[in-house]
Amino acid sequence: MNILCFFLTAGLLGFSAVTWVSAEPLDLREAQRMALERNLDLRAETFATRASDAVVRSRYGLYDPRATATFAEGADRDRVNSQVLSVESEVEYRRFDFSLTQKLPTGADLTAALTNRRQRTLTDPRPGINPSYDSELRLTLAQPLLRNFGRIVTEEQILFAVKDREISVETLRESAFALVASVRDAFFEILRARDQLDYRQTSVALAEKVLTESRARVDAGVLPPVDLLEAEVGLKARERELLDARRDLDDAHDNLALLINLSAPFQVAPEALGQPEIEAGEEMGLRSAFELRPDLLRQGREIERQALESRIARNRALPSLDLTGSYAHKGLGEDYSDVADDLASEDLRGWEVGLTLSYPLGNREARNDYRRSELRLKEAHSRLAQLREEVRREVRAALRGLEVSRKKIEVASQGRELAEEKLRILLKRKEVGLATTRDVLEGEDDLAAARTDQIAALAEYNGAVTAYLKVTGQLLEHEGIRIAALPEAGEEKPIFGMDPR
Repeated sequence: MNILCFFLTAGLLGFSAVTWVSAEPLDLREAQRMALERNLDLRAETFATRASDAVVRSRYGLYDPRATATFAEGADRDRVNSQVLSVESEVEYRRFDFSLTQKLPTGADLTAALTNRRQRTLTDPRPGINPSYDSELRLTLAQPLLRNFGRIVTEEQILFAVKDREISVETLRESAFALVASVRDAFFEILRARDQLDYRQTSVALAEKVLTESRARVDAGVLPPVDLLEAEVGLKARERELLDARRDLDDAHDNLALLINLSAPFQVAPEALGQPEIEAGEEMGLRSAFELRPDLLRQGREIERQALESRIARNRALPSLDLTGSYAHKGLGEDYSDVADDLASEDLRGWEVGLTLSYPLGNREARNDYRRSELRLKEAHSRLAQLREEVRREVRAALRGLEVSRKKIEVASQGRELAEEKLRILLKRKEVGLATTRDVLEGEDDLAAARTDQIAALAEYNGAVTAYLKVTGQLLEHEGIRIAALPEAGEEKPIFGMDPR
């Protein structure tokens, strides 16, 4: 009876001989935080998301004013055909032009241009003003009325970049989903393997006590020598199982260390596998999945992007009809002060308003681009419908997994209680000589199998919880994980944050 008390007490308390050491024991929440901050695959994905945000910012350069300045100096020789005879002319000139163009959301280009030219004629006949200064200040507006009209067409690169960033964010969330799920599974695997190791250590301790008692009884002539041999073989078998359990625990630690990118030894907090209850249901799960799952949201962003592309392609198929208008002041004089006075007055003003129509006969390229964009939009809708059906199947499968794992825990718990009671009876019978060493070792094997089944059922249930949270899109919210604002270029702030608990 003393052996059974020691066996059960050691199994409940548990101790591990694995030499994973750290300053603070690592719990599940801390492991998830470290994974989000240190995992190399996720970090690479965050760089891609930050790059997509930089693309959005760069596309707003569309509205940056464009300044153009030109300076030129030269000479020009030509032959002038006058009424009397043909003469050669030679002109020296110096030209300085400056313009500033601003793109407007309607698609228009508004340009303010100042042109200056100084000209000196070197041959006869010379003009009345020589050298002369000729300047013009002109304000021009070119507004598309059909093709390229409107904010959507004007800002197409901005809108595409925004959609690409949204897609990148959902891809990042999907990577975080997979990582957090893997961390949970790896953490629970450590708890399972550690519990198994603790039990195997207790099993070895029990086998050693059985061997000691058997040796004493064989020496006293109470038991036959074969019982001693069975006790020795039973101890060796349990020592082998202990080595397997130790290897499994080390492998589980290595798996978690890879996920959290931690090379230093660490210790997992002394937790036990539990049976957390979550609110689950098909209708609730589907509603949550359709609202939160990153793959569905990413496909929705793809559809929005494709719809935008189709709308722009439709505009590209329209004729090009542009309204142009300009207003100018000119100046001419012997020096620049005279020109400045003319530019300030309205004596030499001019204006122009016009329409320009352009349309390629047939327009096959634009029409087929629009047709292609419409087909791709339909394809995207079909993919989303297929994905939603797959989500329905995954949610149902996750619910079945929860239900089955709950039943397994019930069955395994009953099996463990039965195996403990059978071993207790065998130990009592062995004390009075009614059970052999083989009977006790076989009873302990049955208890080991039952305890392994129970721990495996608990681990499977926790894995089923993770799977349900993942397929319904609730995993990050359940763990209190959120995406913070994307940092500016060059900043190294973490993208993911964890709510306090």
